[in-house]
Amino acid sequence: MSVISIAIAMQHLLAEEEDQVLVQAMLDAAEESASQYMQRRFYADHASLDAAQAEVPAAISSTRIRYEQAVAAADVVVDIEDRRGALDRAAQAFADARAEVEMKARGIVINSAIQAACLLILGHLFANREDVATGVTVAEIPMGSRHLLAPYRTGMGV
Repeated sequence: MSVISIAIAMQHLLAEEEDQVLVQAMLDAAEESASQYMQRRFYADHASLDAAQAEVPAAISSTRIRYEQAVAAADVVVDIEDRRGALDRAAQAFADARAEVEMKARGIVINSAIQAACLLILGHLFANREDVATGVTVAEIPMGSRHLLAPYRTGMGV
């Protein structure tokens, strides 16, 4: 569920009503992209943020338990290569789950800069629906979405 309303997204894009399902899917993707770039989740209001952060301790515990169960299951695998593979998958799943918990723990209430960045990403996704563009000259706008999101970024990422 998007934090930014579909009405604002539709207005931003000057999209037609029949595009609403597509716009919603792209809005979800734009918000996820912004969240991943900042390495933190954002929420509509303080109540939503507080509720998400209240889940963090239980999520950390659950993540650790799942990891320990995966390691225990891997330890009974006889073949050494299969065991290494299972341990690698367990470690990766643990790292992914911890990263998601950390994004929630570092949550932030959406502000105008984050909203503007999400709408810029949405506009790009909507205008460029294919992987390639032929016969056009393209230039990145200097003060784009990353410029707006950078102050809220919690890590360098990849």
